[in-house]
Amino acid sequence: MNKGIDYYIETKEKNEKICTELKSEISQIGYLRLVDFIIGVVVSAYIYSLNQYVIFSIVAVIWIGVFIYLVKLHERAIERKNYAEALVTINKRGIERVQGGWNKFEDDGSEFIDEDHPYSGDLDIVGHSSLFQWINTTATYMGRLKLKDYLLNPLKDVSEIKRRQETVKELSQEVETRQKINAEAMLIRDKSKDPEELLQWAGTNDVQMDSIWIKLIVNGLTLAFFTIVFLLIFTELISYKYILAIIALNIVVLTAANKKLSGSLDTIHKYKDGIKIYERIIKIIEDKEFASQAVKDLKKGFYTDTGKKASEVIGELKTISDLIADRRNMGYIIVNLALLWDFRIASMLYKWKCQYGRYLKNWLEIIAEVEALASLSNISFENEEWCFPEVHEGVSLLKAQNLGHPLLGHRRVSNDFTIKDQGSVIFITGSNMSGKSTFLRTVGINLVMSYCGAPVCASSFSAAIMDVYTCMRVSDNLEKSISSFYAEILRIKKIVSASKQNSKIFFLLDEIFKGTNSIDRHQGATVLIKQLSRRGASGMVSTHDLELGELEKEMPKVANYHFQEHYDNGKLNFDYKLRKGISATRNAMHIIRLAGIEVE
Repeated sequence: MNKGIDYYIETKEKNEKICTELKSEISQIGYLRLVDFIIGVVVSAYIYSLNQYVIFSIVAVIWIGVFIYLVKLHERAIERKNYAEALVTINKRGIERVQGGWNKFEDDGSEFIDEDHPYSGDLDIVGHSSLFQWINTTATYMGRLKLKDYLLNPLKDVSEIKRRQETVKELSQEVETRQKINAEAMLIRDKSKDPEELLQWAGTNDVQMDSIWIKLIVNGLTLAFFTIVFLLIFTELISYKYILAIIALNIVVLTAANKKLSGSLDTIHKYKDGIKIYERIIKIIEDKEFASQAVKDLKKGFYTDTGKKASEVIGELKTISDLIADRRNMGYIIVNLALLWDFRIASMLYKWKCQYGRYLKNWLEIIAEVEALASLSNISFENEEWCFPEVHEGVSLLKAQNLGHPLLGHRRVSNDFTIKDQGSVIFITGSNMSGKSTFLRTVGINLVMSYCGAPVCASSFSAAIMDVYTCMRVSDNLEKSISSFYAEILRIKKIVSASKQNSKIFFLLDEIFKGTNSIDRHQGATVLIKQLSRRGASGMVSTHDLELGELEKEMPKVANYHFQEHYDNGKLNFDYKLRKGISATRNAMHIIRLAGIEVE
């Protein structure tokens, strides 16, 4: 059995048991809270009725203290249960990925679809049943964006690709660490929330909340409040009107400053769950020792200029955010009126931002980077037989053994394939449904994965650095009044333009110029292939135009391959194995008959 699925099943069952135990514990704590409250109120009321005020005070402090302790205990148990439930979800998804149910995952990255991208639409990089949907385990907003950038903007430097490969290899073995990070990230309420507002707050200047004048006003009014309260309780020098007056003055001051105070305070409150989780994730990464240099370099970013750890700094922000959250409590009103607490929290927040605000964006980007790397690492963990490709700057373009499509699971058929020289063009012919288009996508998606630093679906794979361009899925665009043929021309124009700027182009063309007549299609394809090859661009073309195969005789860098079908008792079958040469079989009429159309 697959090692990955063994781990997922074991971990899922273990955490399901933990969830069951914690649900029972949470229920028991809830009952204890209720019992403590009822007994505490009844006993306190009885003692108070006996005029035993000292004993009443002691009993009240005890049962209220126990109640608060049970509340905290209840909250921690709920957090542990939520964490265990997140791990159950993570491992369920791992099982589904291995078993082929990943195309039902809700997050498929459809919003990243870009019709103008050189290859993403044709190679199923984002969208339904895509590479993104299959491998994505990110749970933060920035993590999703980082993974999207990995897939749509792959690396072009060999050293950077090798560096990322080493990281992915290491993280693939650190499944427990990856799942800890993933589980914590999943606990963020509204986890898809864009942190832009938080980062904008961290990077901008606002009202200086620790100025000498603000300190004088806040401390002066606070001193006045407690002086009046003391005099009112212990002397007869003043009346209650003075306390009402100072409260009214504090209300005026708080109201006047409310707009300036609430902006920052509300922003931090909005992201308080995320801040707490960011601290935990950073702590996991800080405490873990990594061998790969790329992760070591990332971890170096988790320090301030003075050497303070990011987890400690975010922990301070979390503490402030907890104080801000208390503004929603009824008791906070009294504290705020007495101490002008809004000003004091705002001052703490201002000091934090002045010292550390400039680091926040980088720290969140490091978390996003680790999440994206963890997504790539799942590929290796779940597919041990796949290889990490050898990527180079040489002229040998592509060589693969047992190359298969990574998204097809148990349905995939693997092939050996080689493209030797720059400027080489491979024609793929074959009958309908024989596997031509799928093979083009197989080569393309594995090239993209190799440039991302991920393992590929092959037993061995080496490739030169090239820019991938495709023209495969083209259709009419009624909104832009563009026919499918013209849409294809526009796609090919981009490939031609790119080849003029860079000879290291790898193109994939499916049924080239299929929107026009056979004569124009043949002539246009011939001219295009000669031009691209002459400029050093390399690629693959699937076609039903068997005459294009004749270019092999006049162009040494052109080669023909084909897929073929066979019949068993009149039933059409395919083996999807790549063979050299031009296709010698046809099946269109057989398929037409299968559709119920009578052929005379």
